[in-house]
Amino acid sequence: MIRVAMHSEPGGHPANEDAFGLRPHPDDPSSYLCAVADGQGGHFGGGPAARLACDIFLKVAAQATLAELSSFPVWDDILAFVDRAVVDDPHAGFTTLVAFCIAGGRLTGASCGDSALVFAEPEQERLVLTSRQSKDPPVGSGGAVFIPFSIKLHAPWAALAMTDGVWKYAGWDAVLQAAAGPAGEDAIRSLRQRAGLPGTGALQDDFTLVILCGDEG
Repeated sequence: MIRVAMHSEPGGHPANEDAFGLRPHPDDPSSYLCAVADGQGGHFGGGPAARLACDIFLKVAAQATLAELSSFPVWDDILAFVDRAVVDDPHAGFTTLVAFCIAGGRLTGASCGDSALVFAEPEQERLVLTSRQSKDPPVGSGGAVFIPFSIKLHAPWAALAMTDGVWKYAGWDAVLQAAAGPAGEDAIRSLRQRAGLPGTGALQDDFTLVILCGDEG
């Protein structure tokens, strides 16, 4: 069984330039496709780029089989298609993208930019699966570079996908601590509180966090 908790909120401006998408794969309702994106601030079309990248990923990945999504070759094709779709949209600018599939006891995906995916299992070191990625060139440039990742799942486990408004302002220590504890709504509340300014609780950047937890049994 997979539990899901999520929260997305604008910070420092009215419009949220983050986006996320989550859906079961059509071949198996217990398998999930997930994407988190952070539109590049200070540039035209960051929010539309983030939303489009998530939407296109979910549509295209849903057409691949679960067997294909468990290996890397199909990811190059899917994410190159996403990059081109963002380039071709006149309203879209640049964005990060963390995209992955959970199926058959494995998490597989790829990332471009400084959004992050943290993975945890009890008594194991927490892993930042996106630690090798680079910020440039971004999605929407036509030359986005996606760094793949894959890990075997042993329940109970937790995967935390987030934009930099989470890890940058809550701090990596808090993120890794949250990943090690009971993940879910409590982890979101804790990290949201830590990311807020002292006194007011106001966010300095958009905050998006999606948590998936695999329970035993």
